[in-house]
Amino acid sequence: MQRSRVGKLALQAATEWLGMFLFIFIALGGVQSALKTNAADLATDPTLAFVEISLCFGFGLATAIFFCYRISGGALNPAVNFGLLVAGVMDVKTAFVYTVAQLLGATVACGAVSAIFPGDFAGANQVFDGVGTIQAFLLEAILTFGLVLTVLFLAVEKSRITFLAPLIIGIYVFIAHLLAIPYTNTSINPARSFGASVVSGSWKDHWVFWIGPLLGGYVAGLVYRLYMIADYTELNAGQDADSQ
Repeated sequence: MQRSRVGKLALQAATEWLGMFLFIFIALGGVQSALKTNAADLATDPTLAFVEISLCFGFGLATAIFFCYRISGGALNPAVNFGLLVAGVMDVKTAFVYTVAQLLGATVACGAVSAIFPGDFAGANQVFDGVGTIQAFLLEAILTFGLVLTVLFLAVEKSRITFLAPLIIGIYVFIAHLLAIPYTNTSINPARSFGASVVSGSWKDHWVFWIGPLLGGYVAGLVYRLYMIADYTELNAGQDADSQ
C-alpha cells in the first residue's frame, strides 16, 4: 500500500502521540501510586518510593518504545529528536512534527493522571532546595547526553543487539531517575516537563528542563557525527560477526 509522505508522517506523529501518552500515563501514574503507598515513610525513608517511580519511568518508556519502534522509531522525547537532527538522521520537518505530537501526548497524559488518580498531581519537575540551578542544568544535560547517545548507537545504528534497544534505553532511564529524582524529579525529556507544568501550573526554573536536555541531545549528536567521521566500525571490527 503506497502512502504519501504527508500521510506517512501523520501516521508516525500519531504513533508518537500515542506512545508518549502511554509512557507518561504509566510513569506519572506510578508517581501518584508510589506516593500513596509509601506516604507513611516518605519523610524518613523515601527510597522505596524512588525505586517504584524509577521503575515506572524506565519500563513504561521501554514498553512505549517497543510499541512505536517499527512505525515512528519511538523517539518519544524532543531532546532525542534534536539529537537525531544534529546527527543527521532526522530531518527538520519530522523533528518539528514529532515534537508537537510529543508535547500534546504528554500534556493529555498528565491531565488524565491528574483527573484519574486521587490526590494532588505530583509530577512537575523542579529544582529542589539545596540544589543550584546550574547544578540542576548540568545534571539534566549530562543525563540526556547519555540517553541520546544510547539511542544513536543502539537504535539508530543497526547491530545484532538493536532488538534490545528499547529495553536498554528503558534501563538507562530507570538508572537516571534513581540518580536525579532527589534533585530535579528527573526530566531528561522536555515534553514530560511541559505536560506536567501545564497541568500543575508550576513553571519555576522550567528553562532548565528544556535547555539542559536539548544541550545534551545536541552534544550527543555531535559526538555521533565524530564517530561516523572516524569510521568507528573499523576500530573494533568483527563485533557483529556470526562466528562470535
